[in-house]
Amino acid sequence: MACTAASLRPVIRLSAASHRYSRGVADDLDTPQLSVVIPVRNGGATLARQLDALAAAEPPGVSFEVVVADNGSTDDTVAIVHAYADRLPIRVIDAGRAPGVNVARNEGVAAAVGRWILLCDADDEVDRDWLRTMCSAFVEGRNLLGGVIDYGQLNSLEAQAWRGATKASVAIHLGYLPSAHGANIGFDRHLFDTIKGFDERFIYGGEDVEFCWRAQLAGFELHEEPTAIVHYRLRPDLRSLWHQYRHYGSSEPLLFRAFRESGLERRPVAATLRDTWWLITRLPFAFRRPRRGAWVRRAGMWWGRLRGSVQHRTLWL
Repeated sequence: MACTAASLRPVIRLSAASHRYSRGVADDLDTPQLSVVIPVRNGGATLARQLDALAAAEPPGVSFEVVVADNGSTDDTVAIVHAYADRLPIRVIDAGRAPGVNVARNEGVAAAVGRWILLCDADDEVDRDWLRTMCSAFVEGRNLLGGVIDYGQLNSLEAQAWRGATKASVAIHLGYLPSAHGANIGFDRHLFDTIKGFDERFIYGGEDVEFCWRAQLAGFELHEEPTAIVHYRLRPDLRSLWHQYRHYGSSEPLLFRAFRESGLERRPVAATLRDTWWLITRLPFAFRRPRRGAWVRRAGMWWGRLRGSVQHRTLWL
C-alpha cells in the first residue's frame, strides 16, 4: 500500500553528514556504526541519569556514539554533556533552529554518523541490555525497531495507576497500523533518508506514530524487540498529566488529515459519546486522589481531540 497523503511534504533538510554511509564511509572501522540520539530541551534535572545508564550499559558489539541534540536549552544541559566526555563517546549539537522534539531528532540524526540510529529521551533511563539488544536486531537485518517502555522503575505506584498500565510496547494505534514509542525506537539511515525524517508539524504528540506509519506505508516492517527496555518517567503531577494527554489528543486530528487518503478511518461518533458519558458518570473520580489521574487523563484526551479538530479543521472527536 503506497502512501498518497498529499500533506506529507518533505520535513528535513538532509545535510551531507546524513549521507556519509551511502557514500561508503561505513567501511571506515574508526567510524561509529551506531548512533544514539537524545533530543533534549532543558533536561538538566534528569539527563545525567540517562547518560549514567548509557555509560553502564552492556557494549553493543560495534563502535557507537551518543549525540545530544539540544533544542534551545537555557539550563545546564550542555555543561552536563561535556562532563561525560571521559565516560562516553558523546557530543552535543545545536538543534535549536525551531522548537519541537522532531526538529531535535532530525538535526540529531543529520549530525550523527552511524548507519543505525537509536532514539531515547533525556528524562528516561535505558536498561543495561538496551544497546546490545537493539544492535543485535540491526545486525539481523531489521531496519525499524520498537522496544518496551517500562513504567515501574522510575515512578510511584500512584503515577503508574494514573497511567493505567505497567508497560507499553509496539501496538496498533487508532485501529490503523502499529507504532513504536519515540523514547525507544531504532531505524537505519536508509529508512530515515527514504521517508525524509520526522514530520516537524508534530510537536507535542503523535510524532512517533506518524513516523512509524509513514515508514510502513513506504514498505518497511516495524519489528518489536521485547527485551529492549527503556525505563520511562511518567508525569508526576496532575497538571503535567493533563497537558500531556491534551497534546496527545490534539495530535490525532492531524494524524487523520495526514493519513485519511491512505486508509485511516474517521473516529466513530459512538466512541466520542462513550468517552463523554464516561467522563460525566465518573466525575466523582476527579475529587478522589487515588483515582483522580484516570479521570484527568481521559479528560485531557477528550479536550485535546476537540481542540485539535478546530485547529486542524477536521472532525475527529
